[in-house]
Formats: sequence, C-alpha cells, structure tokens
Amino acid sequence: MDRPARTGMADLAIALGFGLLLVACLLVVSAVSGLFSGTAMDADNAMRLVEIQDYLGGQNWFDVSQARLGPDGGTAMHWSRLVDLPVLAITSLLDVFLPSDAALHWATVIWPPISVLLLVWALATGARFLGGRETLVFTCIIAATILFRHQNFLSGRIDHHNLQLGFLALSLAFSIDPQRRLTSLAIAGAALASSVAIGAEVYPFVAVICAFHALDWALSGRVAQRGAMAFGLSFAAMTVIFFAASVAPANYGAVYCDALSLVTVSAAVLGGAGLGLAAASLSGRSLPWRLAGLGLIGLGCGLLLAFQAPQCLANPLDGLPPIVRTLWLEQVDEARPLFAARPNAWQEIPFMVGISLVAAIVSLFQIELGINRRAHVLFLLLLVLDIVLTLQQVRFYAFGHIFAILPLGAWVGGLFAARPDGGERGVGYLLALAVSVPLVWGAPGMFLKPAPVSSAPVAAASCASTDILSALDAQPEGLVLAVADAAPDILRYTRQRALHGHYHRNAAGIEMALRIFIAPPDAAADLMRADGVSYLLACPSHGEMLMLAKAHPEGLAARLAAGDKMDFLTRVAGNAGGETLYAVTH
Repeated sequence: MDRPARTGMADLAIALGFGLLLVACLLVVSAVSGLFSGTAMDADNAMRLVEIQDYLGGQNWFDVSQARLGPDGGTAMHWSRLVDLPVLAITSLLDVFLPSDAALHWATVIWPPISVLLLVWALATGARFLGGRETLVFTCIIAATILFRHQNFLSGRIDHHNLQLGFLALSLAFSIDPQRRLTSLAIAGAALASSVAIGAEVYPFVAVICAFHALDWALSGRVAQRGAMAFGLSFAAMTVIFFAASVAPANYGAVYCDALSLVTVSAAVLGGAGLGLAAASLSGRSLPWRLAGLGLIGLGCGLLLAFQAPQCLANPLDGLPPIVRTLWLEQVDEARPLFAARPNAWQEIPFMVGISLVAAIVSLFQIELGINRRAHVLFLLLLVLDIVLTLQQVRFYAFGHIFAILPLGAWVGGLFAARPDGGERGVGYLLALAVSVPLVWGAPGMFLKPAPVSSAPVAAASCASTDILSALDAQPEGLVLAVADAAPDILRYTRQRALHGHYHRNAAGIEMALRIFIAPPDAAADLMRADGVSYLLACPSHGEMLMLAKAHPEGLAARLAAGDKMDFLTRVAGNAGGETLYAVTH
C-alpha cells in the first residue's frame, strides 16, 4: 500500500473513530439526562412522534395533517414526511425483536445520536479538502466541543433539525472541493435539495450556496464547467424526486411558502437546470456572455416568484392576526431577535455569535492571504448571512456554529502545523483553539451576571402530568383548551382534540385560545361554548398562563391563576402541582 493510500485510511479511521465516540457521548448524555424514557420530549418532537404514530395507525403517507389539532377540520401541518423515514426504518428493524410500541420508542432513542454521523461525514470531507491531518484533527476537536451534547442530536430529538443541519453541512463540504470534481458537486447539489425538502428555514442559505456555484462558474468558465453542470442538474433532479416522494399528486399545483411545493420545485428546476444548460453552452464564451446567461436565469426565477407566488416574497408569518403575533409569536423565544430582553442575555449572546464572528474574521483574512480562497469565500458568505439572521431570530445561531467548524479547524490546524519547535509562538494555536470554542464565549457571562432563578415552570410536562392526562383520556371525546405546550401530549396520550399548539398553520386555533384566555370570565364562557370547547386544562404556574395573566389582569387566565371559582367550570381532576382539569358547562 502506497503512502497516500495509508494516509487516506488513517484519516478515515480518525473520522470514523471520532464519529462513533461522538455517538457514544450523545447516548450517555441522553441516558444521564433521563431522555431514554421518552417522556421529556419538547413540543415539536412530541408532535413529530404523533405524526409517526398516525402514519403507523393507517394515515396516508402524503397526509401530514393533524386532524385533532385546532378547530373543526384540523391543521394541515407544513412538515416533511421524509424526516419520518429513519425512525420508521429503525422501528421496522426493531419490530422483529420487540413489541411495536417498544420498537418505536427505542427508534426515537437511537436515531438522533446516530444522525450526527451525517454531520461528521460532512466535516471530515471538508477538512480533507482544506488541509492535512492537522486540519482534520482540530476540526474534530472543535466539533466535539459543539456537538458532544448538542440538543438536536440527543435522544428523543426526532424533529427535522438534525437532518437539516447534516445535509446543509454536507452540501457545504462537497462544494469546497478545490478540483470541482463532478462527483463532489453532484453530492453537493443532492444534499442541498435534501435540506430544501426537509424545511423552508434553510432557503436563505440555499440561495447563497446556489449563487456561489453560479458565480464560481461565471468567473471561472471551463474550469468549473463540469462541476457547475453536476451541481445544477443534481439539485434540480433531486428536488423533483423529493417533491414526488412527499407531495400528494392532488397537491402538485398548490403553492406553499413554508414547505416543498410547486413554487419550490419550479424555482429549483429553472435555476438548477438553467445553470447546467448555461454551463454546457456558454463555458467557452467570454465573461460578459456567462454573466448574461446567469442574469437570464435570475430574471426567470424572479418572474416565476412574482407571478406564481408573490406572497412568498414576504415573510409568511406577517399574515398572522395581530393578537397571535403579539401574544404568541413574539413570546416564542427562538423566534425573537438576538438583543431582545431575556434573563440569560449575558450568557446567550456571546455564546450564540462568538465563534461565528471569529470564523468570519478568520475567513476574511484567509481570503486576503489567498489560502483556500474559494472555500473561505463561501464560508464568509454563509457566516455573515447567519449572523444577520440570528439578529432577527436566535434559532439561526445553530447554523452558524456548524458553518464555523471548518474554517476554524483549518485555521487552528494551520497554526499547529506551522508552529516552531518550542518558544512562545509554539502555543499560539492553543489560544486560537480557545476562541474557537462556544463554551469559552458563554463562560464569562455566567460569572459576570448569573442567570436569575425562575420559579415558573414552562415545560410541557408542567401542564400535562400523567395523572391529569389519564383523567382527560377517561372523559368523553371533546375539544381541550390548554397552554400550547401541552397540545402534543394531549394528542399523544389521549383521545381528545387540542385547540391550539405552537404551529403557525394553526393560527385560527391559537387566536381562539388567546381570545378565551384574555377575555373576562363570562365572555370567556360564551367563547368556549361558541367554539365547542369541552374541557379546560388550567396550569396557573405555567409561563404562558402567567404571561397572559400579566398582560390581561381581568382575563380568564388571571382569574384561574388567582384560584377563582367559576360556575361554568366543573372540576374533573387536579393535582398538588396546581394543574386542574375542568369540564365546560354548555
């Protein structure tokens, strides 16, 4: 075996060993945190499990609606069925040895930690393109500090975020192949299409990666021809395949801005196939010709959006009723701006954007120095965009952490490789490594301003205890009014319907619930009767109830928090935690 082959095998062993160790760490953290039980799922993951259970119970593959959520008619969820596939596959394997319920449970335990291997593949690939062994090793070290207990890869996290991060990172990694190999850029296009099919929140990053490949071809010509063709055609073809695999034929003509639909696949085909055609026919032409070709493709995509889906050019959440925006959306922490007032801001802000800023600065200097310039241009574009998006909604910071790993790993690895023997400069890479770790940025705030301790529980479990859910399930079927956090557990453990949950397509149910909670008791009673509410699950200490009580001191939520008795509510069950189930008198 020659030396390059031995080196390649050694690097593969390092990456594989790191991946398996990371999976083991995530499983241990999950076990210690009590996540193996399956009872500590947050709302989105519990709702995903309900979706999977409904499919296993006979719901159509293309039907991801939730018939028991919201007013009459249910809620047409915007989630992709494709995300359910790994859980369903593992469940099928375990079903041979375990009862069906146990097989599904252990699939939700096993899959999220395993899913991190997709991200490890991406990081190992990107490190190979950026440098030598040192880059790979330090990429793994930095990744370990971010991922060893990353919330999206812990047991029970069966929502779409882990796959979405993995496929986006995979597209990024194969995009930076310095040789622009056909296979690499084909994988980049397919991975990007996978991320698009999973969730619409990645669309800004998708636009940047597509624009990068398009401009790379325009500026490079024949050098980038085959790679641009492979990326564009792969992206277009896989988007069409995912569209056919996840959208019912009856909905092929429907336009949705928050999920894979006609407008998405049309833009992907026009943009991706257009890039492939332009690369095939114009690569030998001058730069103005190539730019003109891209301009026509961009114009076509713009006209497509303007005429086919003009509503998608605006924020789809802008159409929410004012009461829903004020009392629901603006209270969802992950959807709030970075500098919005929050108790833990001193810890959160540096932690969220610290390494993204460092990575952006590093990429800027690497571009200036001409080191892996093409790769660092893409890193810089994605990191700057992520910082801007994080300023608007803090949930985007997780993408920035993933984007930062490769440029920081290459930077620290380069410093390590170039260090002199001994001397003060010999440990310079350690300082670089320190500023590449998110926990280092979050630590000062923990000492400077400790987070205040809140006595108000806000988790779903604080309004969906086992005893209360059992009592609720024993009642005749009806519509339940509770805090939004409790909706998935109501659907998961009972036969009842839930009026509202944390999903923007459930805007009508959210508006109904909010109007009831903030109305004076007599008006609230009339609204509940008019809306067909059969049961009220009151949790006076829950964060949502406390917020509504503070905002509307004369409303039903405030009266329930005060412990007032109301003649239109008949107590069915309660517990020492203050949770009380009422039947609504009609």
